[in-house]
Order: sequence, then C-alpha cells, then structure tokens
Amino acid sequence: MLNWGLLIARLISAIGSWVDASNLRNHVYELKDENEILKTALEDILRMDPEGRLGWHAKRTLDKLNQISD
Repeated sequence: MLNWGLLIARLISAIGSWVDASNLRNHVYELKDENEILKTALEDILRMDPEGRLGWHAKRTLDKLNQISD
C-alpha cells in the first residue's frame, strides 16, 4: 500500500531543495557582480592615485586578488 504522507513529504522536500538551489545560484551571481564592481573601483583608485597611499592599498589588494584567482 502506498504511503501518501511519505510521498507528499518527499515531494515537498524535493521542491524545497530546488528552490534553495535556485536562490543560491542567484546569490552567487549577485556576489560575482559585486566582486566585479569592487575590482573596478580598486582599478580606478589605482589609476587616479598611482603614487599615493590609496593607490598603494589598491595595488596591494588587486595583487592579492590576482594571486587568489591564479
């Protein structure tokens, strides 16, 4: 005999997992966009103040990012 309670619970669990995966994927895309914006801002700071203290911090941070991505 088919246990309807178990079947419904598994169906709800599967739908919940699917929704969670979709939300996680969207969050990852948002973080990628935010990361790109921040990296562009650091490049702009470095371009505007190449010899100053802010430019030094921007260059150091970009160098660390490049090491991580390599």
